[in-house]
Amino acid sequence: MLRGIFQPNMGLFKITKYVGPHTCLMNEISVEHGNLGKSMIATHLLGMVRQDPAYDIKFVQQNMKDRFGFEISYHKAWQSLKAAREQVYGTWESSVKKLPRFMAFLQKLNPGTVVEWLNLETDRPGVQMLHYVFWAFRPCIEGFRSCRNVISVDGTHLYTKYKHKLLVAVTLDANQQVLPLAFALVDEESLASWLWFLQMLVKHLLPNDDDQICLIFDRHSGLISAINYVPAFKFPRGVHRFCLRHVCSNFNKKFNNIRLKDLCWRAGAEVNARKFERIMTEIRELNEEAYNWLGMIDKTQWTLSHDSGWRTGILTTNMSECVNGVLKGARRLPIVAIVQITFHRIFEARQAEAVHHIVQKFDYNQQSASVLTLSLTGQGSHTYVVKLKHKTCSCGKWGTHGIPCSHAIQRFEPLYGEEYWDPVDIELVHNPAVRVRRGPGRYVSTRIPNEMDRPQARARHNINLVKFRINVITL
Repeated sequence: MLRGIFQPNMGLFKITKYVGPHTCLMNEISVEHGNLGKSMIATHLLGMVRQDPAYDIKFVQQNMKDRFGFEISYHKAWQSLKAAREQVYGTWESSVKKLPRFMAFLQKLNPGTVVEWLNLETDRPGVQMLHYVFWAFRPCIEGFRSCRNVISVDGTHLYTKYKHKLLVAVTLDANQQVLPLAFALVDEESLASWLWFLQMLVKHLLPNDDDQICLIFDRHSGLISAINYVPAFKFPRGVHRFCLRHVCSNFNKKFNNIRLKDLCWRAGAEVNARKFERIMTEIRELNEEAYNWLGMIDKTQWTLSHDSGWRTGILTTNMSECVNGVLKGARRLPIVAIVQITFHRIFEARQAEAVHHIVQKFDYNQQSASVLTLSLTGQGSHTYVVKLKHKTCSCGKWGTHGIPCSHAIQRFEPLYGEEYWDPVDIELVHNPAVRVRRGPGRYVSTRIPNEMDRPQARARHNINLVKFRINVITL
C-alpha cells in the first residue's frame, strides 16, 4: 500500500505511508532527533570542554553521532558548544566581575607575580570599568634573567563577543626555547595601549637603567609611535627592530614578485655587509622602485649585517606567533579562564604527570598537603607531603631543582575554586564602550589568508619554536 500527497510548491508527491520493503539508503536520510536538544548536548560536552577549551564543532557533531546515533546540524552543535563553555567558564561579563578576586588569589598563591590595572571610574562608588590589565608570573620574570636580551611583542585577537586584544611579550633562552614573559588585555592595538604595555614591561622586567634590550615587532603603527615615548627601547639603552618576515610581506604586497621577495629575505638575513650590498644591487637591477622602497627603511632595523648583534640572529616574531598558536583555544574563553590557561600552559609538562596524583588531605592554614601517587600497575604507590610555604616536597625534586614538582602542581588545582578567593575592595564591571564583535549567531571569520599564512619558501636562520621552557622557576 502506498499513500502520498501532492506538494504544489515543489511539483512533486510526498510519500506519507508505504507498506513494504524499504530500499532507501538510511545513511542518506537526515536523522536529527528532536529530543536531542541544546541543553542535553551541552551537558554531555562539559567534561570535554573543561579538558580542551579548543574543542571543535566538527568533533561535537561526530561525538553525537557516535554516542547517540543521530546527526545534528552545525548550528545546533555551535549553540550547544557555546552553552557548555558558558557553564564551565561563565560569560565574559561575569568573568570580568570575578577577575579582581582571582588575580588577588593568584598573587597570594604565587608571591612575586605582577598584576597591574588601568580601570575607568564610574558614577557608582567602589565600581570601576575594566580598561587594561597586565600580568606577569614570577617564574617568567625570574627566568628572563637567564635568557637573551631580546623581547618579541605581538597582539592577537580574542574570539569572544567583544573586540578585545591580547598583547604578548616573549623571549628565547640559550636553548632556543620560548619563554612567555607577560600578557595584557586591552581594548585595541593603539598608541595608548601599546605605550602602557611597554611601560609595564620596563617597570617589571627592566628595572635597572643599565639593562640593554632589543625589541622585535611587526611594524604596527601604534607600536612604532609608542616606542618614541619609552627610552628603554631607544639607543643607547636599547633598540627596536622589525620582523623580517613582515618586512618581506609588505614588500611583496607592494611589488607582487616572488623573486624580489626572496631577494629581500636574503638581504635581511645576510650577515656580511659586502654580500648584502651585492644582493641589494641585484634588487636594483630588477626593480629600481623596489630598491628605493627598501632604502626608506633604516638598515639597522631589518638587516643582520647592520644590526651590530642586538637581535642575536633572531629575524622574526615567530616566538610570539608560537605563543598565540598555543593559546588559540583559550582565546575563545572569558578573561579569568585566559589567565588560568596562560599560567597552566607554562607548567604543562609537570601537569601531565600530575594527572596520576590525588590530594588526600590539605591543611589550608599550614598550606601543606598529602599527595598520593597512583601506579598504573598497582605497585609503587607513594604518599608525599607538599609544603607550599616552604616550597618543598618530600620527593625532594622541588628543593633540588627549584621547580615545582608534579605533586605541587596537583596541589594547585583544587585551590582555584571560588570558595578560596578572598574578597577585594573594588567591584569591576565590563566596559560597554568596547566594540561588540558581532550580533547573535555563529562567528564567521572575515580574515583573508595572505602569503604569510603559507610556509616560508626560503628562510635562513630559522628558529624551532615549539615548546615553552623556563630556566629559573621559583614560586
